[in-house]
Parts: sequence; C-alpha cells; structure tokens
Amino acid sequence: MTSDVIRRVLIVDDEPDVAHVLQRVLALQNDFEVLVESSAARALARIVDFEPQLVFTDLVMPEMGGADLLRRARLQGSVASFVVVSAYSTLENAVDAIKAGASDFLAKPFGPHDVDLVLTRIRRELSAQRDTFELRQKIAEQDPRLAQLLGHSAAMRSLRSWIVRAQAVSANVLIEGETGTGKELVARALHSGSGQFVAINVAAIPKDIAESELFGHRAGAFSGATRDRQGLFAEASGGTLFLDEINGMDLALQAKVLRALEDKAIRPVGGNREVTTSFRLIAATNEPLERLVEEGRFRLDLFHRLNVLHVRLPTLAERREDIPVLAREFLVRYASAHGRPARRFKAAALDWLSAQSWPGNVRQLENFVERITVFAPDDAVDLGVDAMYGGALRVRSSESAEAALFTDPRWTLDELERQYVKAVLVHTGGNKSRAAQMLDIDYKTLLRKLDPRRQDSVRRS
Repeated sequence: MTSDVIRRVLIVDDEPDVAHVLQRVLALQNDFEVLVESSAARALARIVDFEPQLVFTDLVMPEMGGADLLRRARLQGSVASFVVVSAYSTLENAVDAIKAGASDFLAKPFGPHDVDLVLTRIRRELSAQRDTFELRQKIAEQDPRLAQLLGHSAAMRSLRSWIVRAQAVSANVLIEGETGTGKELVARALHSGSGQFVAINVAAIPKDIAESELFGHRAGAFSGATRDRQGLFAEASGGTLFLDEINGMDLALQAKVLRALEDKAIRPVGGNREVTTSFRLIAATNEPLERLVEEGRFRLDLFHRLNVLHVRLPTLAERREDIPVLAREFLVRYASAHGRPARRFKAAALDWLSAQSWPGNVRQLENFVERITVFAPDDAVDLGVDAMYGGALRVRSSESAEAALFTDPRWTLDELERQYVKAVLVHTGGNKSRAAQMLDIDYKTLLRKLDPRRQDSVRRS
C-alpha cells in the first residue's frame, strides 16, 4: 500500500500542546505536509485552498465542533478523510463522529502506535478509492463496453484482454461460468455494436414453443398462430444472438439449431421456404458441456460448433480482491436508485465482505449490498460490520445461498453460535436483555456465549 494517497494533513485543535504532539507523531510516520489550525472557522477556509487528503480535528472546540466542521467541509465539496480526536472517548461520541462522516476516531491520550493504526486504515480506504477511480477511467478509455466488468484482479485483467481480442472476429463463442458470474455482461462486451444484441434464456423457454421462439412461425402453423412471427434467429441477423443456459436445451431442438448454424438459414414453423440469416452466436452454460456430452445430454457436434472460442469466467471466490471495488459500485448505484443517502464502507466492513464465500457470486453480492443500502438507517454514512450482520439477518430461510454467509468452514459450532448471537445483538442495537429474550436464553447465558473465556471459566469451576 503506497503512502502517496496521503500527502497533505490538516490538524485542527484549540489546544496547541495536543496539536504539537500529533504533528510530531505524524512526522515520525511519514514525510507529510502538515498544517495546524487552532480555529475551526479558519480551518474551514484552509480546507479549500490547502486541499488536505486527511484532517485530524478535535471534537469539542469553542466556536465550532469537529462534527460541524466535517459537515460544512462536505458542503464545500471536500472529499478529505476526517479523524475526530477527543478526550471524551465514549462510544456515543465515536458513533456521533462516524455518523457525521468521520472515517475514524482517535482517543486522547494517544501514542505513535494509535496514530499508525489510524493512518493504515485511512491509507487502505483512500488507496481503494483511488484504484476504483483509476480502473474505471482506464476501462472507459479502452472500451466503454467493458466498463461493467469491474475488477483489478489478474483474472479480470486477463478476461478483459481476451474480450478485446475476441471482439475483432466473428467466430462463435462459448462462455462457461457459475450462476451470477456475469456471463451476459461478457456477451454484451463481445457484441461488435453493429446490428442488434438479442438475448434469450434457453432454459426458460417452454419446450412446446421453443422452436417457434427461435425460428419463428407462419400464420396457421398451430393453434393460436394468427399471424406470421419472426423468430430470434432472424431478429439477430446482422448482429449477435446470445443463448444463455444452452445446457438446458432439449436434444431435439439441439439438432435443429445445429442445422441452422451449418446452413446459415432457418425454416419458420409451418413455412415452406428457408430464410437466410447471419449473426454471431454467443452461447453460455453454467455447467461444463463436455460432461453433458459424456452423459448423452448434449450433442457432440453442436458442442464443437459452439466451442470455437471458449472462456471460463472466474467465481467471485477466485477474485476476492475485486470485492471492495464491486461493493462500492453497488453501494453508489443503489443509493441513487432508491433515493438513499450517499454512503461508504468502512475498511472492516470491506474485509468482512471479502471474507465471505458468496456461492451466488457477483449477483449475490449485488443483491446483498442493495439490501444493506435499503435497510441501513438514514443517518448511517460509514457502514461497518454491523450493517453486514443487519443485512444477513434479513435473509429468508429459503435463500440458502445467502444463508451460507453465516457459514465459514473454519468455524467451530461454538464460533458459529457466537457469530449468530453477535448478529442478534446488533439487531437489538446492543440491548443484551432484548437479545437474550429473542434468543430465548437468560442474560448470563448470553454473556457466556459472547465471551469464550467466561465459558471456559465456568467449565473449569
């Protein structure tokens, strides 16, 4: 993690001794350009011309408190990270500071180690924000169609490189990937831009109308066919046809699709003449077609026809370093979509998200962040791990994939139980009595489950 994300630091404190100590501690950490102001009003003006990346501000000052300074700085357009410094190191003060938009809270008295921990967290946050911005800029400059494929992992860089090469040709493509890995996004990125992009989920088409959907029909071909209908193969002519979940295609229909691809022509249901069509075919599967071929569920000749260019999409678990980028993107997107306040994730929350298994991949992460965006309190600016547990508690029992968020294979049953108790405690706002009632256990049992050492002492006695 490079330190150049923090170059200028502003210290705001009406106690010169405290400001001097903090300035000396910062000098030990790095070669920052540090400015000190004893007045919050003057500091507000300096934020505009000095443009600090980081502001340390006292919480309680005569003319303007640190929380008010932060709010006014935001109204002026400052994006600096704020760390509130105060001797009043109560939980309530820390919560108020975070709600006001502070990135961290530093309690007086403090030492070099305390400041170093704060700087480490701030650097991580600013560096991630910078990486996200630079990544989006680079992708947009290269090709706007790739802008939706976010991620700076080696797997995503390799995927984007592959797409750029595959865009230059018109050969058929087979995309393999688990549900939720972004197969349609890749297909749209591969689309040349000329002609239409026509997409259909093959597994969702009823078998009795599948041929009509793909090839069209003539009026009177079957009951209810009152007029001619153009099929998707003809609609995609001159463009791209995307057949998602092609592994769900019926064997009989596979034979007709193979014939259409070989002849570059289709015969509508009830028609007596073939209609020529030309398009790029992109097929996607959420299970390996080779295995289906071995099981007799997919035609080998059609597989070879589709598998000219092949790409396998990585699961989210295989590119965990991309989770913070994706989570921030979804948070901004759904705050705007649902008219919710602008928010950001704390570093610990991003760590929590990155540690989950996400069996539903990017789609599951997106849905989870949307839920957090909707249910987070209006005054919550920086979302911590409590917001993650709050979202998880709202998972319905039928959502087995997201219920897996509570399951870490490294956890013992005791740890799993303890994590759930903590989640319920967050849900009750820290009210232990209410949490004990919800769990149907007594207060002392709740305390033992929260603290393993207390449990061990009971066992030894």
